[in-house]
Amino acid sequence: MARIRKEYKMTEKNVEYIEEVKEKNNLKYSSEALDLIIREHRQNSDITTEAMIKIIAKEVADQIKGDMKEIKNVSNDTDRNTQILIEMINGFFVISDYRRLATTEDIIAPALTRASELVDKRKEAKIIKGLYKKY
Repeated sequence: MARIRKEYKMTEKNVEYIEEVKEKNNLKYSSEALDLIIREHRQNSDITTEAMIKIIAKEVADQIKGDMKEIKNVSNDTDRNTQILIEMINGFFVISDYRRLATTEDIIAPALTRASELVDKRKEAKIIKGLYKKY
């Protein structure tokens, strides 16, 4: 390709960089170094916005996938524990021959209040522990 003579004003720092590239790549002329810099810049700029979006989307999807798996596991554990409790309470009611149910709208047992406080405390400790684990 034919060369065209042009004059440009540059900072001292840029001129030094061109010379550095020239020496590093054993080039004869500074213009060859400038050609190399421009060629590499074009090559690196070929990553389009669409490609960048795909990369970011994949990273986000991978992160969300891990978080969703953790949520699914916790949900499965909770569901299992709830089903066990329902079976145990049902068995207790059948054995005790209860005909009527006292709901929390009627009366709240002190044991339920204590159990709620204990569970809240455990959940709070687990959240704090999880925060420390992340950082």
